[in-house]
Amino acid sequence: MPTKPSYNDTLKYLYSLEKYGIRLGLERINALLESLDNPQDKLNIIHVAGTNGKGSTAAVTASILFKAGYKVGLYTSPHLVRFNERIRIDGKEIPNKKIAELVERVKDRGQGSEARGQNYTFFEFTTAMVFLYFAEEKVDFAVMEAGLGGRLDATNVGRPLVSIITNIAKDHEAMLGNRIEDIAFEKGGIIKRGGILISAETKPTALNILKAECKRKMAKFYRLKRDFFIDDSNKEVRSLSPNVSIGDQKPEAGNFTFKGRRWIYDGLKMNLLGRHQYLNAACALAALEILEEKGFRISESAVRKGLQGVFWPGRLECISKKPLIVLDCAHNPAGAAVLRDALENRFNYKRLFLVLGIMADKDIKGILSRLAPIADMVILTRPRLERAASLDLLYKHVPACLPLQAVSRGIKRGRAGQYADRVRRIEGVKDACLYAMAKATVDDMICVTGSVFTAGEAKKALRQL
Repeated sequence: MPTKPSYNDTLKYLYSLEKYGIRLGLERINALLESLDNPQDKLNIIHVAGTNGKGSTAAVTASILFKAGYKVGLYTSPHLVRFNERIRIDGKEIPNKKIAELVERVKDRGQGSEARGQNYTFFEFTTAMVFLYFAEEKVDFAVMEAGLGGRLDATNVGRPLVSIITNIAKDHEAMLGNRIEDIAFEKGGIIKRGGILISAETKPTALNILKAECKRKMAKFYRLKRDFFIDDSNKEVRSLSPNVSIGDQKPEAGNFTFKGRRWIYDGLKMNLLGRHQYLNAACALAALEILEEKGFRISESAVRKGLQGVFWPGRLECISKKPLIVLDCAHNPAGAAVLRDALENRFNYKRLFLVLGIMADKDIKGILSRLAPIADMVILTRPRLERAASLDLLYKHVPACLPLQAVSRGIKRGRAGQYADRVRRIEGVKDACLYAMAKATVDDMICVTGSVFTAGEAKKALRQL
């Protein structure tokens, strides 16, 4: 009797599929799902796309639905530390044993297609697994985060109850296009005929594309500042310091008001840091308001408890307090700008040590130019990934982003000097973090960012110390 593959063997098989790269298109995923009897058609799907914030929006949506008493599946990518993080039901990661079982079953069904040369990518295979898992577990809702783009992403199947596009900015330009219009068209591909779209996008160029797509598909379009609003005039207090609570991550924060077409909730508090998370929460709440109109019960109590209970790792995640160490997955200029705003306005610290590792195919200059000027020291590093930019490539962009007379926190305090005095190159994320920790005092802050992979490696390394 053949032995069942172990969890590690299963992961090796899954990661072996990465050799097929990223291939956008729905033909392969539809064929694979058909061989599995189309599990996606058995699900109440909430589909979330966008350049930044889609993972947080998905997590908020799932948290509130869970507090409302529903069984909720959540699919996100990539993971920080463990593959299992991508697939959750009611907040619990999929068990190792279940992953091994599902992989074998999907492999068995997909073998005919593979024999015809139709090899599935890592993301396609994983997405098919997720639809099968959620359908068999009979979840009430499947909250699905798009992987890349939207129109041709493997998650763009089935018939969502509501679709969400958080925002649109430049990223993955080689695959999605160089213009905002091109990227908006790809994201807008998740809009279904006769469907419903929620978006916090406000740029006229992107909005015009989304409006045109909704009109063409006769879909309803609810958007921020017209159909739903947030008010954060009671702004977050600038209170995060080395005394911040760690673990459950419940720092003191401000509150905000959400006003939808029917819902008006004052004094909402959320267990995620940064004003940008209010925008993500607004998208989630606008979508949930739609679900209530469709007959699903979602109480105000569930909304409040879901917001306070949500946890989304790697997004302004505090993992240490002396010194304050924060992980963030900002991996494009728009995300870096949001992170900079939080670093300048949300935290108290004496000096900022920035540990930065970026993928080579990203806008390195755009990310560096937004973050490097506010740091007292920039530590360039490289996660263990073939796509990661080399230290030399990162360093090449430093002069343009951190000139001699750069306006920075350090220079404002009268410590101007050669930019080289404020930059270090250290191969390996763990070693870069250890260097920053050796240099930092209890009153300083260390921020590790530039990529999901950089934040993930840092989290894994630092929690072993």
